[in-house]
Order: sequence, then structure tokens, then C-alpha cells
Amino acid sequence: MKIAAAVQEARIAPTIAESTEILIVTEENGTPVAKESIAIGADGITSVLFKLSMQNIDVLLAGEVGTALQSTLRMLGIQLLPGCQGDAVETIAAYMAGETVGDPSKISIPEEDENDPMNCIHDCAKCMAECSNAQPKAAK
Repeated sequence: MKIAAAVQEARIAPTIAESTEILIVTEENGTPVAKESIAIGADGITSVLFKLSMQNIDVLLAGEVGTALQSTLRMLGIQLLPGCQGDAVETIAAYMAGETVGDPSKISIPEEDENDPMNCIHDCAKCMAECSNAQPKAAK
């Protein structure tokens, strides 16, 4: 099993977007067998998601997480434990020891946006309306 933590200065980052690295601990039969740290690129959350999916992460320990990101992690097959805080290594060790870590209430639900015609709260993966800042596609 691979357990990851979104980290900023050796502590669980307040949000995944604020993380500067991903700490990954591989455990087998309850024993850690490998520890790795992967730096996050300048593209922020996109880089985090890409690196998590490429590493086949099973569990992600994180701070506060939005609903769209929670859904994306679920689609990637990653179990999310939001509301974690403190030293990243100690938090992973507590999780491996079977202690309760995190706070499920730390899933933030964005307010509705009256300028969002699809009422998708800018979750373009949900509405496929491409409502990001991307330029409109040219007609064929």
C-alpha cells in the first residue's frame, strides 16, 4: 500500500494546492519499506494529481479539500483523508498504526456562482462546458 501526504515544510499542507511536495511511504504488512519525496511543479494542483496517479497512491492525507478535487481523487481510486495537520511523517505513522487521523468535515463546499450558467460550480469535469479560462475553440 502507498500512503501519500501533501506536504509543505515537512508538515501537512493546509490545502493540496499549497503543497510543495508529496511524501510517499510504501508499506507492506504494516511495516514501512520505502519513503520517497516528490517535488511539486509550478503548475500546482494539476502537478499533484498527475504525480499521485503516476505513483499508484492508495491513500492521501491532506488538509482542507474541495468537493471537485475530492471527486477527482475518487475517480483516480485514491482514498482521501482530509483535515490532517501536523508533522507529515508522524501523521503517516499514526495512520499506519491504526489511529484516526484527519477530520472528514474539512471538505469545503464552494458557494454557488450566479455567473455559472451550468451551475457546475466550475467543476468542468462534471458539466464538460469547458468553463475555464481557455480560449473558445474555432469552428470547423
